[in-house]
Amino acid sequence: MNQRSARMRLAALAVLALGGATLSASPAHAANITTNPGFEDGLTGWTCSASSGAAAVSSPVHGGSRALQATPAGSDTARCSQTVAVKPNTSYTLSAWVRGGYVFLGASGTGTTDVSTWTSSPSAYAQLTRTFTTGPSSTAVTVHVNGWYGQGAYQADDVVLDGPRGDGGGEPTPTPTPTVTPQPPPRRRP
Repeated sequence: MNQRSARMRLAALAVLALGGATLSASPAHAANITTNPGFEDGLTGWTCSASSGAAAVSSPVHGGSRALQATPAGSDTARCSQTVAVKPNTSYTLSAWVRGGYVFLGASGTGTTDVSTWTSSPSAYAQLTRTFTTGPSSTAVTVHVNGWYGQGAYQADDVVLDGPRGDGGGEPTPTPTPTVTPQPPPRRRP
């Protein structure tokens, strides 16, 4: 191997090393911190209003093999929600694919301004997206999707909350029951 070839290889290795250092400097975010975002496990992780008739259906879906379907009735907008642990003072992006007349997506409990957005897309899935930053003491937000009064069934699929998972505030953590280990009585001296 000649000197020119050796220098070129050394330069290429330096560029790769510097490029790798640059790539590792970007912050890592979770791809999705919601539970059961595509409703593949039915309604696990989601709480839906009582008269919504909410169910995981096999058609129509956006991705995977199931999607949420719920139907507003009377004064019930068929809201389905989930509480997710988040970090304070952190930016998050919420998105979902929805289908139906007037479908809403939002987040509450952000500690700043709660966000929501909507669309009317009766025949095809449309993506809804909102970005928000949590407040200084926020440890959980509630994400929700719902329809509107008298608009018929809606579908939602692939709900994503992108950002770092928090240390608590989502599903309650059970408090461990303390155990007491019996100690023998102290010995008496004769």
